[in-house]
Amino acid sequence: MHTFDDFTNKIISDLNKRFSEAILEGNFIIVKSGPASMSIPISSMYREYQQVKDYGKTLKIYVDIIYNILNQYKFKIDYYSVYPFLKGMDFGKGENDIQFYREQAFKDIDVLYVSDMGETFRFILQTDDVDFDKMKRAAWENLNKMANPLVKLDKTLDIFCLKYSTDYNSTLLLSTALQNQICKKIGREYLFAIPSSTTLIVSRYRSEYIKIIESLIMIDKDPNVISDKVYQYKDGKFDIASV
Repeated sequence: MHTFDDFTNKIISDLNKRFSEAILEGNFIIVKSGPASMSIPISSMYREYQQVKDYGKTLKIYVDIIYNILNQYKFKIDYYSVYPFLKGMDFGKGENDIQFYREQAFKDIDVLYVSDMGETFRFILQTDDVDFDKMKRAAWENLNKMANPLVKLDKTLDIFCLKYSTDYNSTLLLSTALQNQICKKIGREYLFAIPSSTTLIVSRYRSEYIKIIESLIMIDKDPNVISDKVYQYKDGKFDIASV
């Protein structure tokens, strides 16, 4: 049996022989073929390998999955499984053959859109044959159906995180349900940080909390990094917070 690191290096090497590019980004393998791109959590691939105990069979399973998704003649979007997805503004930049459909969310954070296929995400591209207005409406409606309660990190501080860890935790900041929670538990002015996909930190608007949030950003272990900035929502506007 291969170790996790050996398996990761070997499967990336083998995928690079079959597709335009396969790279490790955080705990996902990003696979590209022509203008299409998708991501697969490496932990899921390794779990499959541990179950079947056959590297060649595991590789074939994922090559077939990737090929079928990336080489569709026309990408057919399932509007029931599309979601907005916050990423750092540099994510995917510099790739001439990949043009993600994206919009600016904050100073250094963009909103991309993904088709959630269970174990894989397929990012929506500008070149996809998709009704983008309909896609965006569906994505935000789907996000607003998600529920995740805000809980205090410490009883003595008005600093909160989300109770359950999901890949959408950062994006949930923009959902109606979470905005209502923030208004009720924290107030209409607040500080927040989005260090990674699974981590959202929100606090009452107090300058002394900025340094605490900065320290929490530094210890976040999710490799899918988004932003190291502390933001504020004040006077109806989002901006980078200052002490």
